[in-house]
Amino acid sequence: MGLKTSFPYRAVRYGFRLPFRIYSTYITEPIIKRWIKQSELMVYVHDPKRGLLRPVLEGERLKWTLKENLSVDATHWLDVIEPLLTKQDIVLDVGTNIGTIANWLANRTKHVHGFEPHPANIEMTRDQIKFRKTKNITLSQLALGREPGTLQLHVKSFHGHHSLGDTAASPTVEKIDVEVDTVDRYCSTHGIERIDFLKIDVEGFEDEVLQGATSMLKSHSIGFVLFELRHSILASVGKLSKDIFTPLTENGYSVFTLDGRTLTASEYDHPSDGDYLAAVNPEEFVPRLGTSTAPAF
Repeated sequence: MGLKTSFPYRAVRYGFRLPFRIYSTYITEPIIKRWIKQSELMVYVHDPKRGLLRPVLEGERLKWTLKENLSVDATHWLDVIEPLLTKQDIVLDVGTNIGTIANWLANRTKHVHGFEPHPANIEMTRDQIKFRKTKNITLSQLALGREPGTLQLHVKSFHGHHSLGDTAASPTVEKIDVEVDTVDRYCSTHGIERIDFLKIDVEGFEDEVLQGATSMLKSHSIGFVLFELRHSILASVGKLSKDIFTPLTENGYSVFTLDGRTLTASEYDHPSDGDYLAAVNPEEFVPRLGTSTAPAF
């Protein structure tokens, strides 16, 4: 074992670094966060290779971005699905958050319908649309779920964790009432006969979005779906991973990983955390999947 990998060396190195870590966490990051909040300017991180532009709202996120050399943690799956998108595609972005992904999608497809229930998030999305002069995004201040109505949104300490349930992702700071629609009803109302790509990122309520898309799934009017699965988040709101898969498999869709491997029957009950794709005809999509050097989160 070399000196640099020995326990005494690592202990001494950690001891030297600890004061700097404490200083960064409790002094530098709060100062940067305060500067960002007090400023009339918006700080953006730009990934010129992928055309991603992300507003930075706090010092901790800026630190993460610079450390990982990524603008968003979705970079991995964006690289993978990019070859599947065409300029004729209609996209539903369910869980638009602050609009970075919606704008990226809009640059590669015909039209994006974005859904975001939180008023501050949707305002930042509108700002980014205006800044980037994006013309092909229809933005709705809605949550999509199992049925139309009104539900409580648990507003979390981090803008990307807001959820219709009190998930374990981060602390709840308040609750607000939000309007809920369904994929089927929205498509019927807006004359959308086909969704080429359905992206779902709703912090544990992916199954309810899919249950509200039963008619579109049953008629195979959705080309492919991307969704996130996190066991800790699902468990914190009393849900199971198979709850997400059921609306898909019951309507003839197969689920596969970002590297193109179709899930086995046993994996539907015990899948790993990660991002998944679903399609009726995975053999059409798998050969076209892209690759990424970015880490998968």
